Amino acid sequence: MDTPSIVIIIPAYNEENNISKILKYFEKNFKVIVIDDCSKDQTFNVAKNFNAITIRNEKNLGYEATLEKGIFHAIKLNFDYAITFDADGEHDLNAIINFKNLIDQNYDLILGNRSFTNRLSEKFAKFLFYKTWKIKDPFCGMKAYKLKHVKQIGYFDRYKSVGTDLALTMIKRKLKFINTDITSNKREGRPKFGGVLSGNYKICKAILSSYIHHRLTK
Repeated sequence: MDTPSIVIIIPAYNEENNISKILKYFEKNFKVIVIDDCSKDQTFNVAKNFNAITIRNEKNLGYEATLEKGIFHAIKLNFDYAITFDADGEHDLNAIINFKNLIDQNYDLILGNRSFTNRLSEKFAKFLFYKTWKIKDPFCGMKAYKLKHVKQIGYFDRYKSVGTDLALTMIKRKLKFINTDITSNKREGRPKFGGVLSGNYKICKAILSSYIHHRLTK
């Protein structure tokens, strides 16, 4: 069996202070796609200094649309798997080793499970999604997808689900998936989901939308 080709997809918005460490870690052993979501700082220029495919959105598209752009660019480049990884330093870089091992075991979907979450809405989401779909941490930004399935499905996110729509669709199709624990670091800079009120609102909306799309409809 051929070794599957893997690409790391990093959505980034105003992460000039964090992204160098991440790219330096990955560039020797992995292909990387950075999608700069029209940052106001030097994120794009910093990323261009590394051996990464670097794309800049002409306007700010938001987290979901930026990830979708990166994933479908990876499909266009014929990668077998994409691992999504946040640019804010929250995810332990060494978690990539475990993800690669699970990819070698031919999982279709790998879901990171952070060691802690701060928001009450995320704690509730963890409880509800595990009870309903066996997903331990739906809004973790570190996930891996077998791209042939994503190509067949044809979308990443239809309703601003903070990255859960595709995962739920794959699970409903009875594809092989697994949760895997990752160590969480203190997030540097502004959270990708916004402040306390806006972040909790967005997550609660994503919870409700996911439940409607994937639990109440066939």
